Amino acid sequence: MKPHEANQAFWNASTNWWKEKEDRRGLWMRAHEDPSSVLSIPEMPFVKDVEAKEVCVLGSGDNEVAFALAGLGGHITSVDISERRLGVAADRACTLGLQLSFLQADVTDLSALEDNTFDLVYTGGHMSVWVSDIQKYYAEAVRILNASGLLMVNEYHPIRRIWLDTNGEQPRHDYFNRGPYKYTSDEGLPTFEYHWTVSDHIQAMVDAGCFIVKVDEHGTQIQDEFWMEANLEKLPAYLMIVGRKESPNQTLINDA
Repeated sequence: MKPHEANQAFWNASTNWWKEKEDRRGLWMRAHEDPSSVLSIPEMPFVKDVEAKEVCVLGSGDNEVAFALAGLGGHITSVDISERRLGVAADRACTLGLQLSFLQADVTDLSALEDNTFDLVYTGGHMSVWVSDIQKYYAEAVRILNASGLLMVNEYHPIRRIWLDTNGEQPRHDYFNRGPYKYTSDEGLPTFEYHWTVSDHIQAMVDAGCFIVKVDEHGTQIQDEFWMEANLEKLPAYLMIVGRKESPNQTLINDA
């Protein structure tokens, strides 16, 4: 089984576990009314004006951010590899009276979406670790953006992952070892993760056709960071990168 297929099977199999956890947390119930409950202060300037704009959330997972952006008035397309996770999100959206479009797709193949469709593409959380090809991931995200549209990434900071699988003071993993790292889930299924560096993210965005608007490292804690035993309070929690899609004319000027 290929890595993305294996990861898809894992997310489908673990859907009920995540649903129960998210229900206890309760953020999905109020994110549309209080976007700041799931969107950080550094993110807000880039999402506050999404009313009536076309927005795509890649790797939407719990859909808390998708619901927050819907609450801000955006026309949201929620994309995830797990059809079962999307089914839960669709039921929740119905409960909240929110109108979103849901699409099951691999983020490295968004062929179901047309070029130049969205004003904003948002992705992040703990998304990139499941993606085997960061260049394709970002290239697809930028392809579906309108000219001058924004690609916004707010990822768990890559530096934290070198302490994965340890509760000690010393890191276990080489920062530059991208993987794949193979694990076995509680359901007995194989999963594959990748450790992309800060420069991997930035370079992939630039190579996809964006110029960088903002890079920000922020926060010291990640809510429900149960997968990390080490105390990382002195390290940044998140890496935010915002890029604006270059128009063909801009690209020609920059290449001159």
